[in-house]
Amino acid sequence: MSSALRLYKQELSRCRDHFQQIDLHKERGYLMKFTTFSANVENIMPFIPRSEHETLFQELLLQQVFTTFDHQCLTAGDLVKTSGAQELLTKLDSPRIYCTYHLGSYRILTSLLFRRGVDCVLLLGSNANRHQGEGMIEHAEGLRKKYNLTNIFRIVEANSPSAGLTVLRELKAGRSLIVYVDGSPETAPEPGEEDKFISVPLGDRRVLTRKGVAYLSHATGVPIVPVVCYRQPDLRNVVHCLDPIRPIRHSDRDMYCQEAMTQLYKAFWPYLKRYPAQWEGWTYINSFLEPEEPKRTEQGRWPARPTFNQDRYTLCDLEKAPILFDRRLYQTYEITEDLRDLLLNINSVDSVEGLVGKDMFGELMEMEVLH
Repeated sequence: MSSALRLYKQELSRCRDHFQQIDLHKERGYLMKFTTFSANVENIMPFIPRSEHETLFQELLLQQVFTTFDHQCLTAGDLVKTSGAQELLTKLDSPRIYCTYHLGSYRILTSLLFRRGVDCVLLLGSNANRHQGEGMIEHAEGLRKKYNLTNIFRIVEANSPSAGLTVLRELKAGRSLIVYVDGSPETAPEPGEEDKFISVPLGDRRVLTRKGVAYLSHATGVPIVPVVCYRQPDLRNVVHCLDPIRPIRHSDRDMYCQEAMTQLYKAFWPYLKRYPAQWEGWTYINSFLEPEEPKRTEQGRWPARPTFNQDRYTLCDLEKAPILFDRRLYQTYEITEDLRDLLLNINSVDSVEGLVGKDMFGELMEMEVLH
């Protein structure tokens, strides 16, 4: 092991030691964030037992600490292990559209490409640009000075009305585009944007993903290069480059968009299954889930002694107020303390309907709070 790699791992170990001293349960909003995370994992990867969710969530929070460290460390990119179609991670005569995911130390791809002389245009949401953009530009400038680089690094805001035309010009000028294809909280679907999204499978659910990157690939003839970043158990970062997705000239654009985006998520799935605790997308993927039709319990088939439906609902406190969280529909309902206590102690109640009344009982059954 090189001395640089040994020192790098020592620093990450210090980060871990500091992280483990934090009482996460006292952190503001921890319970609600974890509950949303848990529901997302359960909807997409139901084969992971709920008992393992909190361990995964805390591992994810640690991975975010590691990712932040990597972003501040100029030499972290030099210690990356590359695999797959590595020749596509170097300066080329023609541009590429690098599609990556918020997995592992995901920002390191930009650092790696820039360090290797690639002219890079990074597509970011406005909120991500506001909080991370300046740091990414400073990181690129630090690399430029350290390694005497002359290539270009730019950020384009994905939310900007002119983003599509700007990126189109950059691609035609020979600059490569870097896109986080699994989205971000601010790029989630809004009413009236249905034509901008495509439905693709992800585990046990389908997600809505923006098709703009595939549209640009087809319009310009620039291939899409899927790239997956992940951290090995020994803490070393890996950047794995998969085979490119090449647009077919004069093919149907909509068909290409559907096929390309489906391939991107299909390529991602094996790595997500292998490193579920490294995907930041668990914190927001609920905003991209294709809605499911709610199922209603038929009146007249209600059990005599109903129980609280813990598979679908979670009880938690938000600002000290009791909250009922629907893990399927991601809706929160503020409830009374009396109802919370009833749900927690329902097995000791002789008649729930007699206690809450016929109307309330019927509503709780129809919503599947009770079953």
